[in-house]
Amino acid sequence: MWGVSTGREQSWEVPVAEACAVLDGLEEAVQRGIQNVEVESDCLQVIEALKDRKTGRSGFALLIEDILICSTKFQSVIWSHVSRNNNCVAHALAHCFPRVSGKVVWDDGLPSSANSAVRFDKLLIE
Repeated sequence: MWGVSTGREQSWEVPVAEACAVLDGLEEAVQRGIQNVEVESDCLQVIEALKDRKTGRSGFALLIEDILICSTKFQSVIWSHVSRNNNCVAHALAHCFPRVSGKVVWDDGLPSSANSAVRFDKLLIE
């Protein structure tokens, strides 16, 4: 199990921040040679834009386009909207290192603060 979290100094609107997180996760998955991914997000605007393949000239639309280009590197990609209650691992990781800039990757499991969220997610799957 691995995880990634990227802290940035900028303050963005939620859809832009969520799109950046999706792109960061996909880029890490590409580096790890993963072929099949399911992207879950509690930001409906991001998932709808990805499913509808919406592009444009706004910063948000350009991020969506970058995600779609990156997604071509996978054998399969599923875009899923989930409620915040079912997105607790991502939420826990996003808050592990508040106000710290840079990318943090966990290769040997996740930080202890995210472990209870992982256990909860596993219960939902089983």
